[in-house]
Amino acid sequence: MNKDCFIYNFLEEAASKWPDRRAVLYDTFEVTYKQLFEDVIHKAIHMQRFPGQRVAIYGPSSYRWIVNTFGTIVSGKDVVLVDFFLPTGVRHDLLAKASVEYTLSSTNQYILADKDSRIIKNAEKDDVTGAKLNLKNGEGNILMFTATGGEYDKAAVLTSENLVAAASAVNSRISCGTSDIVLTPISMHRIFSFLYSLMWPLSNGACVAVGRGLRHIDADTYYYDVTVLPITPAMARYLARVNGYNKELKTIIVGEAKCPKKYLEVMMSRGVEAYNVYGALETTGCIGIGKAEDESFELFDGVEVSIASDGEILVGGSMIMAGYETDPEYTAKALEGGVYHTKDYGEITSDGRVHLKKTNPDLIQLATGEKISKKVTSKQISELNGIADTCVIKYADILTAIIVPVNKNDTEARIRHLIDKYNANKGYRWEIQRIVVSPEALPLDKNGEHDEKKIIEKYLA
Repeated sequence: MNKDCFIYNFLEEAASKWPDRRAVLYDTFEVTYKQLFEDVIHKAIHMQRFPGQRVAIYGPSSYRWIVNTFGTIVSGKDVVLVDFFLPTGVRHDLLAKASVEYTLSSTNQYILADKDSRIIKNAEKDDVTGAKLNLKNGEGNILMFTATGGEYDKAAVLTSENLVAAASAVNSRISCGTSDIVLTPISMHRIFSFLYSLMWPLSNGACVAVGRGLRHIDADTYYYDVTVLPITPAMARYLARVNGYNKELKTIIVGEAKCPKKYLEVMMSRGVEAYNVYGALETTGCIGIGKAEDESFELFDGVEVSIASDGEILVGGSMIMAGYETDPEYTAKALEGGVYHTKDYGEITSDGRVHLKKTNPDLIQLATGEKISKKVTSKQISELNGIADTCVIKYADILTAIIVPVNKNDTEARIRHLIDKYNANKGYRWEIQRIVVSPEALPLDKNGEHDEKKIIEKYLA
């Protein structure tokens, strides 16, 4: 809970500066900054009628999603942002993990419902005439999920101060103004999209153009005449292939994973400023930024970086998360000494930039932006009936499982059947796209762990 009302002040200031400017564009529907602020306050007053502290929000990106998210935070309740496309069972597990009491979802037309999606009595009656917003108790926090070495989905707690500080930090390195149209092609339950496609544009009086879904991304750039485009490396690859960059485009920001230099160079050859962002959920999406020709990242203002004795990158600043939900022990380790321990490794160059040498070895970072816990994924597949051992690797941008069956005579078709069932239960985020079946034990290193270099040489290279 934040006693200071950072999001309220952020939106009020924007409405004061640019009352009649277009704030959000969703297909043909558009809203001014003044209307956005009023709608958020209306939602916040309505939410304050209900007891309880924690609300999960899930649905495709839309204006209503934005208003519900900001309104719930301003009301003093915590928001838990969940991927709308997760299998029901996975989503229910996340809601339980985050101690969710209420839900707001597109399925229920964003009418307040309980944690099992049963609509609360009279919750649809949202007339707040005569009621006033109570700001005395401050604002709620925002919870998003990320992978760690030992867990698929760990909830990180960000404060409204983190969000506003991060938007200010981005402004120190990238230009955005009132004439810009910024597309949101990535679901806003992810911090990269929430920061670069929503908070940062709104801090500059720009127009947030809500994307119509991934299948429309190449059309949306032309449909909205976007000038700023935050995307993942997978999107960069696709847009380069289909010529999805419109002539008005002037800035592309690639985040959530390292973008191959060749895709950044394709953008720059069109006269577009192309950036690669280095950040994490735990740092509210911002640490540093670099251009295509850069081998290092320039730090955003307000970000403090140091290097531990073993080369680990440590990050401090007002955008560092409050901690991990219900895990004080893991939080204490991750934030030891008042800085975030990234588990990435690198060095600080002579001109103060960060050179990233190795990302967290416990995680697989996909071009889609998804993070995968290697050990957890390998362990879960190895526990399937008939599988003795598994090593999960990203190779050629494909999530690949090298599998040793219990019965050495098992066919690849049977193992594929097991993996298909695994994929169906887990959802698209962790889909194993390729399998290799080995009748032999997998090579191990001196510590008894899978020797990935030898495994790649033997089975994949």
